[in-house]
Amino acid sequence: MIEAIRRTGYCYSLLFLLVVFSLSLAAQDSDREKEKEESARKASAKGKVGVSGSVRCGKPDPSYSIDVPDRPGHSLIISRRNCTWSEPLVILGAKTKDGVATGFAERMEGALHTHGFDVDTLDNGEKVTMQTSGQVNGEKGPVEARGRWGFMRGTGKFKGIRGGGTYEGKLDADDVLTLKLEGAYDPAAMAAVKK
Repeated sequence: MIEAIRRTGYCYSLLFLLVVFSLSLAAQDSDREKEKEESARKASAKGKVGVSGSVRCGKPDPSYSIDVPDRPGHSLIISRRNCTWSEPLVILGAKTKDGVATGFAERMEGALHTHGFDVDTLDNGEKVTMQTSGQVNGEKGPVEARGRWGFMRGTGKFKGIRGGGTYEGKLDADDVLTLKLEGAYDPAAMAAVKK
């Protein structure tokens, strides 16, 4: 009987060691995957130029809302805002100056799920277009806003522009939107278009 108990104890010990060993291998594989992902991220960032800036977009004008009749508070909104860059994005030496943000939002369950297009004029007269998507964490300010942005196209020397990043900011009580953008662009994408 004692021998059977001892063998059972050895079996449990062996099983425990196998589980610990398996978990250790899984953790090592996870660490290797994280290292590979970090390495790939750094490699893809090579040649890209970082950008950051702050923009203030006034009250929407015009703004239209259509209710979705499935439940109270569900609606679709389309609007346009005029924007001014307080801290411009610098792209190939040119700075964003002002722009127009046109977008649509789904108002649902106390939040706004936003999608839009920003056409910004740079100080050299050229333009870049960005696509945005994000969320405003309430229907009325002051509330947080955050999301992603990406370059879609540009004019002149900005043709072929590629890049993007994230934004965060707030919708104020007076319905003014202020955002801080961070990201990067790839100068090689624009150079390739010129050839």
